[in-house]
Amino acid sequence: MASAPLALTFGTPAAAQDAESEEDVMAMMAQMFPVEPLTPEEEARLPISQEIIDKMIPPGTLGEMMGSMFDGMMGPIMEMASKASSGDVAKSLGVSAYELDLNEKQLAEVATILDPVREERNAAIGAVMPAIMGRMMDAMEPSMRKAMTEAYAITFTDAELQDINAFFSTESGLSYARKSFTLASDPRVIGATMEAMPAMMEAMANMESEMEAATADLPPLRAYEELSPGELSRISELTGLGLEDIKTGMMAASEVSE
Repeated sequence: MASAPLALTFGTPAAAQDAESEEDVMAMMAQMFPVEPLTPEEEARLPISQEIIDKMIPPGTLGEMMGSMFDGMMGPIMEMASKASSGDVAKSLGVSAYELDLNEKQLAEVATILDPVREERNAAIGAVMPAIMGRMMDAMEPSMRKAMTEAYAITFTDAELQDINAFFSTESGLSYARKSFTLASDPRVIGATMEAMPAMMEAMANMESEMEAATADLPPLRAYEELSPGELSRISELTGLGLEDIKTGMMAASEVSE
């Protein structure tokens, strides 16, 4: 049962069914992070920036670096994923998770009945994930190297880049350059993040009420009844939805939000 979320997380056939829509989403995501052209001064710093990035991520090694990092993370992740969840069991049974009142042992029994090879399935998925992630990193490496080179050229002055490059040219500096990129995956760092999660959630506990207070002086979203015929027609024209579809959808959305 736990294999379902893994498969969904790392790619499913459905992800390739609408290539045009996916390209639109990717284009929209790219537009969310517009970049300014480099200035002549920044362009001049690109060569030394490239030297630094080459020391941090030698060409062709990003997949290997990320693969070793992923190997260290996969054990705990797969152990967690191998446990049956009420959400997975409920999905297979076609019911809501709220309708199930099962303890961990009962969940595991139901999950095994539904998928007798659940553990083998999870193990197989876990075995291929490093290779899949490695290919993803290999595909991403040229763009990442270019972006990091430009980011260093923008962020640091000539003198700072010279100092960084000089340090990275030492034995200790080169070791740091290679290892710093994957330090975020150290079990201590990941564990500390998990330990801090309850405190983070507590800090976010009042987020909804604070957001409501911040927007209290603003009018609420307009309901279907508040839209003029002209506005409804324009929405229909822009979205391709029929007027009746718009009415039905907005009325349903209004009921859900109440």
